[in-house]
Amino acid sequence: MRQYNETTKRLAGLAGILMFVCSVGASIAWAADPVKVNALLAYPQSYNMKSVRVEGMVGRYRMQQFIGARSKLEKCIQEFSVTDDTGAIDATYATICGMGTVMLSNGDRVTIDAHFSGILDVRSVMKN
Repeated sequence: MRQYNETTKRLAGLAGILMFVCSVGASIAWAADPVKVNALLAYPQSYNMKSVRVEGMVGRYRMQQFIGARSKLEKCIQEFSVTDDTGAIDATYATICGMGTVMLSNGDRVTIDAHFSGILDVRSVMKN
């Protein structure tokens, strides 16, 4: 009976790990296919708290810089809109300045991977 309980515990643990790996894989796959802006705006509950990839053009660009209180590193907050052929949505890209950060400007064509929560919280950006 004791061996049965140990085997059950091991299988439950493996099942949990497998579910975690599958959910991470699904998030990565979800972010791989570009999402149109109108889909994000029309069905925000479907994308809420998920990773998405959006392609479009940067507009309404502005940047804030400040020194972190604890880290003393210069931080850059890039705020902008991303416009594709279906609409525009706001995005924020927070990084440490000068650490390989992609600096954007109005008119840049970009592909961004972001976390969606009504706006795009950009995780990575690539100029096209």
